[in-house]
Formats: sequence, C-alpha cells, structure tokens
Amino acid sequence: MDIIFSLILAIFCVYCFFLVGAESPAATSTELGAAFWPRIILVLMIILLVVNIVNSLKAQKESKGSIMDELNLGGFFRSRLFVGIILVAVMALLMSTVGFIPDCLLFLIAYGFLLGEKRIPLLVVRSLAITAILYVIFQGALDIMLARGVGPFREFALFFEMLLPF
Repeated sequence: MDIIFSLILAIFCVYCFFLVGAESPAATSTELGAAFWPRIILVLMIILLVVNIVNSLKAQKESKGSIMDELNLGGFFRSRLFVGIILVAVMALLMSTVGFIPDCLLFLIAYGFLLGEKRIPLLVVRSLAITAILYVIFQGALDIMLARGVGPFREFALFFEMLLPF
C-alpha cells in the first residue's frame, strides 16, 4: 500500500511541478520568481518519494511478499489513518462556512481524541492554544486572511479580530 501511495503522490508532484508557475510571469535575472521555492519543495518530495519506493521494494523483496499481499482495503477503511483523512476533508469543506477559528479548534480536538488523548480538558486547552498560535502567526505575522465563515460565525470572527491589536 505504501508503494502505491508513494507512486500516486510522486506522479501528482510531477504534475504540480509543471503546473506551478505556468501562468506566473517569468523570473528576471535579478529575482527567483514565484515558482522557485514551490518547485524546490516539489523536487525534494519527488526525490524522497522515489527513495521511499525503492526502500519499500527492497524490503518487500527481502520478505518475499507481493504488493497484493500488503493491500488490505478493509483494514484501511477501519484505520485511524482513514478517519484522519476524513477529518481533514471535513475540515477543508467546513472552513469557508464556519471560519478558521471554530473549524481549527474542532479539528484539533477531534484529531487529538483520534490519536488517543483521553483527558478532555487538557485536549481542549491545547487545542485552544494551538488555534490561537496559528491564528496569530497567519493573520498577524504573515498577514494572510483566514476564513471568517458566514452568519454568526462571521460575526464571531469579526468580533475576535476587533479584540486583537494587529
């Protein structure tokens, strides 16, 4: 399963490499351009994925197994990894509706519970702290506009932004 996932991810990274910067203006001799760093990251990901595929194939060859022996879809759909993927997808879908703050907070609480944290008060406090840190970093330091949500969620986000000094 690891080999198949790595192969699909490597193909997607190659596609993204050519997609990044396709519509941006060409870099001049004095600047790197908008596509430089994303392409560097994609090249590093492709290299690491190829290394992972080669290592997985070597390990599989030593254990004398086949790719189909490793593939267990039923177990995958019941795994924490799949539930985590669903949580990330739900977070992405709800982000524009409920906004960053409640969405991130609920996601972190759910993911912490998924990872096995049983102390709910500690989980909530940590999730609040991480949400606040992420908000300050992106909204304050990097000046990246985060989703505010709609309706009462938007009113909450605007009220929260009014309280902050930046």
